[in-house]
Amino acid sequence: MTRRLAILFIAGILVVLMPVPAATADEPVTKHGTGQFADLAVTVSQTTELINQTIRISWTGGRPTGPAGNFGRDYLQIMQCWGDDPAGPDREQCQFGGLLTQSAPAAGDFVRLRQVSYGATLKDPAETITAPAGQQAVVPFRSVTGKSTTAYGEFYDAGTTNEVPLAKTRQDGGGEVDFEVQTALESYGLGCGGIRQDNTPRPCWLVVVPRGQTEVDGRQVGGEGLSWLVSSPLSATNWRNRIVFPLRFQAAGRACPIGSAERPTAGHEFIADAMLSWQPKLCASTGSVYGYTQVPDVTARDTLRSGKPNLMFITNPLPDPDRPTVYAPVALSGLAIAFITERQSAGEGVVPPEIWQQDGQQIAEMKLTPRLVAKLLTQSYQLSLPVRADYLKNNPDYLTRDPDFIEQNQNFKDHAILMSTVDALVSTIGMDANIALWTWINGDPDARAFLDGKPDKWGMTVNPGYKGLALPIPDFPRADLTCAQPNTVVENCALTLHPFAGDMHEAGRAISRGDTLGKQPTGFATPDGKPQLKAVDREPQGQRSLLAIVNTATAKRYGLPMAQLRNGAGEFVAPTNETITAGLDAMKHNDVAKEVLQTDALTTRKNAYPLATLTYAATAPSALDKAAGAAYARFLRYAVGDGQVQGIEPGELPDGYVPLPQSLRDQTRNAATEIEQKAGIPINKGEPPPPPGNGNNNPGNNQPIVNNTTPTSSAPAPAPPPASAPAPAPGKQGGAPQPVAASRPTPSAPVGLIRYALAAVLVLGAVAAGCGPLLLRLSARRRR
Repeated sequence: MTRRLAILFIAGILVVLMPVPAATADEPVTKHGTGQFADLAVTVSQTTELINQTIRISWTGGRPTGPAGNFGRDYLQIMQCWGDDPAGPDREQCQFGGLLTQSAPAAGDFVRLRQVSYGATLKDPAETITAPAGQQAVVPFRSVTGKSTTAYGEFYDAGTTNEVPLAKTRQDGGGEVDFEVQTALESYGLGCGGIRQDNTPRPCWLVVVPRGQTEVDGRQVGGEGLSWLVSSPLSATNWRNRIVFPLRFQAAGRACPIGSAERPTAGHEFIADAMLSWQPKLCASTGSVYGYTQVPDVTARDTLRSGKPNLMFITNPLPDPDRPTVYAPVALSGLAIAFITERQSAGEGVVPPEIWQQDGQQIAEMKLTPRLVAKLLTQSYQLSLPVRADYLKNNPDYLTRDPDFIEQNQNFKDHAILMSTVDALVSTIGMDANIALWTWINGDPDARAFLDGKPDKWGMTVNPGYKGLALPIPDFPRADLTCAQPNTVVENCALTLHPFAGDMHEAGRAISRGDTLGKQPTGFATPDGKPQLKAVDREPQGQRSLLAIVNTATAKRYGLPMAQLRNGAGEFVAPTNETITAGLDAMKHNDVAKEVLQTDALTTRKNAYPLATLTYAATAPSALDKAAGAAYARFLRYAVGDGQVQGIEPGELPDGYVPLPQSLRDQTRNAATEIEQKAGIPINKGEPPPPPGNGNNNPGNNQPIVNNTTPTSSAPAPAPPPASAPAPAPGKQGGAPQPVAASRPTPSAPVGLIRYALAAVLVLGAVAAGCGPLLLRLSARRRR
């Protein structure tokens, strides 16, 4: 059963636990080094109210990393640790050494390792760990579970670790990196945010080990036969220079007390981060658990038609309602093209110093036209396939070698020589917001002409598998399934090398970690004779060049810049509070449900972001009982009240959302009153009222939740592979993605490391039976 095509049946899973203790609003924290690093000042952007997210670590007062392009001296090494000692963690409690096989960028032999014995030429006089006979001295990893081991793959590896083994200092002595903090759901060996015996979340530590020009034996780099720093940051002498920051987490995997009344909600991913934040406060203020199951818009609308509609989160309304339906705006955000691109020039001796000295630094601004996005979504760059296809021979290898891209992005011209971006990582789940994206592309004459087969002015043409693609559609077709060396143990296929993400959170988290989610053959066969696959190596910090289509809340959560898109007025606009609000002002009323505003992706309004997204909570009051109607009304009043205050604390509106204007808040309050007053009142005379209860089945009911994703009627017919491309292997799918079931229980669960409890709505009765009891968090560690 594959990662994205499996249908998992979930039977009555309820994850509801302890409330999150209150904390004050966070501010950046700065600490200084000591001794030879006394001038070093390290600042961490956020240290409290943490979930699985990215934080920014910046510093000043260092010395430039060298030699050029490599890590021989003067850099930082960063890791996350657990530990209950208020003075800080022991080195055995730190997650480090998972990237021991990483070969680029170049660095000393042991600087990525936990090994602290270095042979006869280098010894640390302060080291207390001795090597057993015939072995090496290795600092064991002691997990929060109590297990201590030097074979730490049980707890983390190259695919899961969050360590930054090499962080570069610029010529001006400063630097910055993004660091992913992990909770107990991403790293059970650290256990951060797990509930302790005193019912508080376990705190953890961020440890920064500065490296200078002196080795553990006192020798200086550049003299006495020492060209590079060699030793591990866990070596006793290096460890003494550590700078530690306490980290405070929200409760991981826990939102509400067990036994609270369950009120089921479900809907698209755009509401997920808001629900994660709101849940604890809703439990405390209303006494109800508002369970949330992530499903596609189409599934939410199907449930809305059912006899038990609950409260659904959608973008577009029902096209043909058969009973009164109430729509209440609850969240304003946007669909974005997020990116992580770090300068990668041709290097010293090839380009001037003022260019190569910036290598590794992020490029935070990118402009994309509809045609450029069309190229990224149609496998039209040569190296988007595992072989060079003749039908793409006139096309550039990568986005950053496309003169169409460079024309709009001169800031990449000398700094993207080694970048290898060929596509954007996209979700396998169909969404209304994707229709808006394709509408934006389809409404641009240059993009539409490109899709119809017309070359751009530099001669690039669309992959023939997408020629004439009918738009708009709710998903992202994958038409070219070309494989290199098919039917062998080294078969390497386009869909394996460049796969879909399970959802937008997985896509955003993956690119922030330099992970394409791709797989490649090992050269060996599985027991059933198929090619054995392994994960493609993550791109290291300083060498990342990845894009993903995500919601704005996900981009903010993982510290990802968002591209400026060219709107209908010809302006390039990034999603900000101001431009998303302008996009809201440009929205049009739906023809059927006049109270619903819909995205106008082709708006010519000045400064309007074309992919602003407004989330509505919807229900049919006549199908609710009185208790459910009152509960959902309380939810709505909270969502447009305290839930619109932006901040990082539980109950607040996360970054990436825009507070709703007063007019929309008033609309929702009025909708709440209507739901409360009309709940349980039959539409037709003689129609019995809903039975008393929670508006759905009992949360403990064992019927499975399954979710339908995009119905086949709304997806385009699969485009055939180009005539000269190898035919897909038997059983492999082309055309529109075959989506995984779309129910995801938590946006804070480790996307990619955690296999979501995903499900597909196969029949409407299963939706009504099972959608309710699933709350925000479920996890199972991904094996790679």
